[in-house]
Amino acid sequence: MSRYWAGSVFQEGFSVIQLTDTESSSTAELIPAIGNNLFRFECGGHEIILPPASLDSLRREPLAAFQYGIPLLFPPNRVRNGRFSFRGREYKLPLNEPPDHHLHGEICSKAWEIAGYGASQEEGAWVTSRFRYADHPEIMAYFPHLLTFAMTYRLKEGRLYLEGMIENEGVYEAPFAFGLHPYFPLPFASGKQIVLQIPAAAEWPVTNQAFVTGRPEGSAFSQRLREGVPIEDYPVAGCSLLSMDQEMDRTCRIQMKDRGYTIAYQLDHIFPFLVLFRPEWASAYSLEPYTYVTDAFNLPYEHELTGARGIRAGEQIRFMNGLWIET
Repeated sequence: MSRYWAGSVFQEGFSVIQLTDTESSSTAELIPAIGNNLFRFECGGHEIILPPASLDSLRREPLAAFQYGIPLLFPPNRVRNGRFSFRGREYKLPLNEPPDHHLHGEICSKAWEIAGYGASQEEGAWVTSRFRYADHPEIMAYFPHLLTFAMTYRLKEGRLYLEGMIENEGVYEAPFAFGLHPYFPLPFASGKQIVLQIPAAAEWPVTNQAFVTGRPEGSAFSQRLREGVPIEDYPVAGCSLLSMDQEMDRTCRIQMKDRGYTIAYQLDHIFPFLVLFRPEWASAYSLEPYTYVTDAFNLPYEHELTGARGIRAGEQIRFMNGLWIET
């Protein structure tokens, strides 16, 4: 019997892609019809990613598409009033967080196309999905750029990898802002000690909606994160915005001291920023890697500082993140 398996199964009326690794007792499940969300990942008997109560709730409940699993975001977080400008062009995004803001983009809720999946000893269990703006005239109406997203999830030797490629197939440079929003289920209510370790360089002052209010500085919190900070008292609905140290190992760790294991989340260098967020709707915590700070195109700071940038015609941007447990 092969160690790895990848296939399509039906759950609650949805087609779900399942990846398994029998030797590490690992399973990952992805729902292409709702944002290509990898909504479940379990490894060695531990639940690593927070799943929704039901798959139908991802479609039925407002905002649920980016409240569970690993939503894919373009642009990540909020755009104030849904408006910004880039290279002389004005953009007006839909206000999907009434009354004032655009939140997290639309690729996290729309259907993706499965390009292929498979399993072997060499490649592990994998699935590749694509999303093309050209197939969505409602998006092209306010963001007229031919972007294509190709995401490959790969489960190999107990580790889950996301290998991403974003390509501009158009003739004009497009604003570029991409992020991920994984939810890690944590036992906040049990009084267990939870320690967060992040290679942080600085902290940005932000509002409770993650809007930037000033330049980043080295704070006591960002310095302590490098060694490890207990977060069991991190405020519900609280958030922090960090600049990452690009010279250090880019692995973040959430240590469950009383449970004897650690969640390790390795980030590619295309993500210089990380949002920390504790949701009020679940006992969970999110480490959100971003290519830019919230609403960067509207900030009065140099783009080198905020990560505001474009993706040129014909350009491909690639990355790879990894997720696993350590015992």
